[in-house]
Amino acid sequence: MIKLPRALLLCAACIGLSACQTADGLVSDISRTFNLDRSSSPYAVSDVEVAKTNDPCPQVHIVDELSSLSEFASAGNTSERNLISRVNLQQVESSCSFQSNQVSVDLKMAFESTLGEKGKLRKNDKPFFSYPFFVAVTDPKGVIMAKEIFSASMTYDRNEDSHTYYESMRQLIPLDRKSSAKRHKVLLGFQLDPAQLKYNRQNMVAVPADNGGQ
Repeated sequence: MIKLPRALLLCAACIGLSACQTADGLVSDISRTFNLDRSSSPYAVSDVEVAKTNDPCPQVHIVDELSSLSEFASAGNTSERNLISRVNLQQVESSCSFQSNQVSVDLKMAFESTLGEKGKLRKNDKPFFSYPFFVAVTDPKGVIMAKEIFSASMTYDRNEDSHTYYESMRQLIPLDRKSSAKRHKVLLGFQLDPAQLKYNRQNMVAVPADNGGQ
């Protein structure tokens, strides 16, 4: 099922984030335990990066440590036998178009999920899950301009133990000039609690290297 694109205007005023928040602050806000050097942002766009690409669009990235969300039936037991479900933000495709003072970025995200042994109480159950994920935009210095939380909602049929879900949306990023678009980044990932982030770090499932292909 592919949803129709949703227009999302990304600006500091509509989200209410601090103007000085950087990408490490973003992930800290989402996971609360993401340890990065706060003196600089890993998502700042360097002149070298800009020189390497002819693509005028903002860069799109899935944050590795936030690319997967696993739910377990009981806290502290992260064995596969205790798994309720797992979802991966597997891939994102993007394209952009320019207007007079902004760039429109169209995203199509692919979520792939699986049911664990604890995913059903009864054989004929049709479990439903809603997985929170975020979309954020950084400026050339890696400062968060805006962030929004969405949900990837999935229902499993009786005989289904895996599910693929597609989400499409459009983001509008204000620009002072067209050439500055490729100095912005769009970041994607799941909203995790500290235990889920710890699990990801210990059991990292890598996302595709080209996770923001145009």
